[in-house]
Amino acid sequence: MTGYLRSFSFLILLSVSACQTAPAPQFNDTIEVYEKFSDLQGTLDKEREKVLVVNFWATSCPPCLKEMPHFNELEKEYADKNVKIILVSLDRARDLNSRVYPFVEKLEIKPEVVLLEDQNYSKWTEKIDASWYGALPATVIINGEKRKFRFGAYETYSELQEDIKELGSL
Repeated sequence: MTGYLRSFSFLILLSVSACQTAPAPQFNDTIEVYEKFSDLQGTLDKEREKVLVVNFWATSCPPCLKEMPHFNELEKEYADKNVKIILVSLDRARDLNSRVYPFVEKLEIKPEVVLLEDQNYSKWTEKIDASWYGALPATVIINGEKRKFRFGAYETYSELQEDIKELGSL
């Protein structure tokens, strides 16, 4: 009888655990690292059917960190709209575990975060905007052929919203 109860208990336990699903992974559990800008450009090109908000930042940039909550708010407000937000960290890949992941976790960053290792800014910043020389933060909003570039931090969430609406995005 004891063997029967053990077998029966084991089957119940097995059935219960099979019905439970593993928690969904957080979006930024794994941060993609791009060695070259051309690799990132390929990812951006795939998102052209959406309004694309791309913010360039680094953990060593206080204005970048200050504006980060605005992108979280944008992600929340526009989650059901045709908007894709990509936060491009320009930190070194060697700092991914010691700086970037802890920052993303601490601020509970929701938009997708990627890291661009290509530190040769003069080779690729003009592809974002001809006036940009690589200083941070910088944001480009793309809606089809329309582009809005902003150098410097968004002081308020409403400034970020205005730039999106200015493109006739939503």
